Amino acid sequence: MEPEPEITAALKPESEIKPVVIPPPDLPRPSAQPPLLPPASPQGAEDTVKVKIRNPQEAGDEGSLVAGQASFNSRVTAAVIDMVVASGIAIGLAFILPGFADRLAWLAAIAYLVTRDSLPFLGGQSVGKKAMKLRAVTVDGQSLVGNWEAALIRNGVLAIPLFAFVELFILLTREDKPERGLRLGDEWAKTKVIIEETRPSVDSP
Repeated sequence: MEPEPEITAALKPESEIKPVVIPPPDLPRPSAQPPLLPPASPQGAEDTVKVKIRNPQEAGDEGSLVAGQASFNSRVTAAVIDMVVASGIAIGLAFILPGFADRLAWLAAIAYLVTRDSLPFLGGQSVGKKAMKLRAVTVDGQSLVGNWEAALIRNGVLAIPLFAFVELFILLTREDKPERGLRLGDEWAKTKVIIEETRPSVDSP
């Protein structure tokens, strides 16, 4: 019987055995989105806020007004013009009417002064206010055309002797107060005087 061949195992030292590295499966990775940031300004540029300040001297007497409020000087000038118009009405009618009816001429002049802000044929704007581009309106901005009650209250008080000087004093003392531009007649009638808005004309093609 033949002897079995010896089986010899060629063993290698452990230092010579290299580990087998199995790569992980190739899984899809979520795309990294950059954070949402505002676009960067060009180098050297800075975000600035431009504020335009209106120079009162450039805009004339109305430059210092707040929210379309009429100025003291423009209101006084309009009142003087209306006084001249009322005097012209009285003098003109005095020449036309006979001697015994000359009082009607002055009554017509007073009627104009009292109702001048509500006359429909003037569009709710007295002659003086038209010249100074002013308008008397209610506190909510409504026209006084046909609003005889408001006109009688705000202008009728001026027929009281020396009360016009009281109103001038009130307007002057309120120049730096929240009630600026409101005289007593305006408060009682719930009216105010504003600058007439000028609407640009549209040229036809």
